[in-house]
Amino acid sequence: MEKAIIASNISKKYKLYNGGKERLLDLLTPKSYGKDFFALTDVSFEADKGDVIGFVGINGSGKSTLSNIVAGIVPETSGKVQINGQAALIAVASGLKGDLTGRDNIELKLLMLGFNKEEIKELEPRIIEFSELENFIDQPVKSYSSGMKSRLGFAISVNVDPDILIIDEALSVGDKAFAGKSFDKMMEFKDKGKTMIFVSHSIGQMKKFCGKILWLEFGRVKEFGSVDEVIPHYEAFLAMWEKLSKKEREQYKNNILAGGTGSDFLNKPNKKESSDSSEQQEQLTSLLGHLKAGKSYIYSSPVDQESGKPSESFKHNVYYIKRQITYREETFYLLSESPSAEKDVIGWMKSTDLSIHQNVEIDEDPKSLYLNGEGSGFSRPWGGKNNIVYGDLKPYKNKEFPVNKTEKVGRNIWYRGKLNDKEMWINSKYVTQRENK
Repeated sequence: MEKAIIASNISKKYKLYNGGKERLLDLLTPKSYGKDFFALTDVSFEADKGDVIGFVGINGSGKSTLSNIVAGIVPETSGKVQINGQAALIAVASGLKGDLTGRDNIELKLLMLGFNKEEIKELEPRIIEFSELENFIDQPVKSYSSGMKSRLGFAISVNVDPDILIIDEALSVGDKAFAGKSFDKMMEFKDKGKTMIFVSHSIGQMKKFCGKILWLEFGRVKEFGSVDEVIPHYEAFLAMWEKLSKKEREQYKNNILAGGTGSDFLNKPNKKESSDSSEQQEQLTSLLGHLKAGKSYIYSSPVDQESGKPSESFKHNVYYIKRQITYREETFYLLSESPSAEKDVIGWMKSTDLSIHQNVEIDEDPKSLYLNGEGSGFSRPWGGKNNIVYGDLKPYKNKEFPVNKTEKVGRNIWYRGKLNDKEMWINSKYVTQRENK
């Protein structure tokens, strides 16, 4: 069959620097600074015209890097990619200019793809209709949510009718209705015999949509074959990976990068097995934190991770952290909605799923400050969308803000006071020492 993609011995190297100074010295001096990091090493695969290939692998395996190289967005360090036809990449905000409106981005993208004015005039309404962004199409893209950016990128790409479509986690954001509509469009392309690359963490979508699977493991090809051959092996790997501690995962990764295999690692003699109880080290702490973006879970206990519940409904808020436990070499924090480890408790979360801010009380000295008309007022320091008391302080510019408590959270100073009889916290950058007139 005619080949649509031929990727031969693709490697991609990045430099990791300890700060901007090292980066600058590496550019200006003959001495080499920074550490080489290979996102991909000697990756080869071929796609026949009409193939639908899924890229799988844990985070950091190189899926998005390979997708960008195939799409021509990122150059390979070594190796060669041959593309027979026009390729379009669909990823959140891929190729979109934040300062331009959605409409301007459509026109710019189409011009770059070689469409003339008449063709753009014909395509633009169809793209806007498919994106369902009619009310926002003339707003700057930088004001869009990730789901809205994904809609716009998807709508542009599918309506230019490319020969090769590369979808990188584009269906993981936004509402389910649009995701379903997009998936139907992809199935339509599949029925037309389009060549597609599909990157997703959804094994169910992979089984339903793809014919072949390329499994990447730490930048190297682990397996490449049919869905029925590769997916069962990958699912078994995921089950094993979830049971490994943080230290064991690092050891596994180093073993793979050194040229070993998963079997080498799992069959090592005298591999230390620690008891659950001996690895628990509970201690008191005093922190504030909010949940990071992405998929995460809340557990009733660090030991029982089988019954974890999704944390989605707890995003956009700030929580008190009063206890922490180290379990299987991984740190967990106990979240509470009040400054207590006994009441209003939400549950335990992995420290890697949280952004932590040290909370230090400075004083309770009364003082009078003045609002500068920017920012928002929150029900607790550091803020969070669900903690907003006043979302816009512009109407209160130069208004006095009597302060009764000052705290430092992370590197930020926060003042507690009253505005219109409502108690709130305001960041120091939104107040001044004297009135601005």
